[in-house]
Amino acid sequence: MKKSLFILALSLSSTLLPAATVVSDEKTLISAMHAANLDQSITEIIFAKNAQIKLLQPVIYSGSQNLSIRGNNAVIDGSSAGSFSINKDLTAITADASLIFNSAGALKITDLSIINSATRGLVVNIPEDATGADVSIILHNINITGSALYGLHIDDNSHEFDDGQTGSEIGINIVIENSHFTGNGVGAIDFDGVRVDERSQGSIVAFITNTVIDGNGGDGIELDEAGNGDIEVTMIDVSVSNNGFYNQQDLDDGFDIDEAGSGDIIATLINVVVDNNLDEGLDFDESGSGDLIAKLYNVSGANNRDEGIKMDEEDDGNIRTILSRVTVNSSGDDGIQLTETGKGFVNATLSQVNISDSAKLGFKAQMWLVEDEPTVTEQQGSLQILDLNLSNNAKGDAAGIYNLEVH
Repeated sequence: MKKSLFILALSLSSTLLPAATVVSDEKTLISAMHAANLDQSITEIIFAKNAQIKLLQPVIYSGSQNLSIRGNNAVIDGSSAGSFSINKDLTAITADASLIFNSAGALKITDLSIINSATRGLVVNIPEDATGADVSIILHNINITGSALYGLHIDDNSHEFDDGQTGSEIGINIVIENSHFTGNGVGAIDFDGVRVDERSQGSIVAFITNTVIDGNGGDGIELDEAGNGDIEVTMIDVSVSNNGFYNQQDLDDGFDIDEAGSGDIIATLINVVVDNNLDEGLDFDESGSGDLIAKLYNVSGANNRDEGIKMDEEDDGNIRTILSRVTVNSSGDDGIQLTETGKGFVNATLSQVNISDSAKLGFKAQMWLVEDEPTVTEQQGSLQILDLNLSNNAKGDAAGIYNLEVH
């Protein structure tokens, strides 16, 4: 039997596999990871079908090689693995998680559930000195539910959590398919279902499809890039709903993107639902010299506590967006808001956009060199309206436009 293969649970008898490492509990799971840490020829770990593993401590991978984890519908219970402390500002801090990967090697995990983690569910820490190819993370049929802190955390930050702007020279490529991240972030403030922190050099490139990111205490998903890099995300057939409830003094969003520095936000959303989030449904913020480029097709958002869809760009970049077959209902602020501040412009096209029952305006698009400037000093932006329907919005059903030419 190849030494790169571990059987995680008693699926075959020891008489058939006398030399194999047979894993059926936490001890032998840790042993399998430890062996992979020491031996670069070990590139695959396989769980037996429907294995049930209770952890009493985090399981840590620190090898440099690419690693594949085949879960075979196993369940890892992290309710007794690790701990966290609460700072004076009521934020939590920990280095623990149920599964921790301290590596820039490519990681692929399939058919695995992580439940009730005492801290974070699944964490990938990218070493600060990592160079070369971007880290690749593929998650297929992964279910992470009930984590006290982050469900999934991919961290390129040299500092604890999202403080600071230093990290590795490489970027993050992540694919998430057919997965669920639900009920995470329920043990402390500002912990998300899915969180990706990218710092220094490198970009975030994310592809997410057929996935549910619902009912998390912080943001459903947050992509955070600070440094010289872009955020490029594609979502297809995804639900991001009922998130952001944990901190009543500072509620969180469904899908939050923050990009600071010279990079762009490039977002394509197709068949995405963002309902009942306690702050914005979609909250995209770009600052610095990059652009915010967003294409939304068949996107719906209802009953979000703040704006249903908000796109803000500051400094020298632009907002370029196409909204097609977009429906936003019952937002607690404006239904859709596009705001550009600084030396940039807005170029937006609306087709089959329906907005109703907003607490303020249904649709607002504004360009300012300096917000609330007394006179316009920059070139107009462009707003092409092919089909926009506004109804029953509290501040009227005329679009709120400033410094854009409407076609």
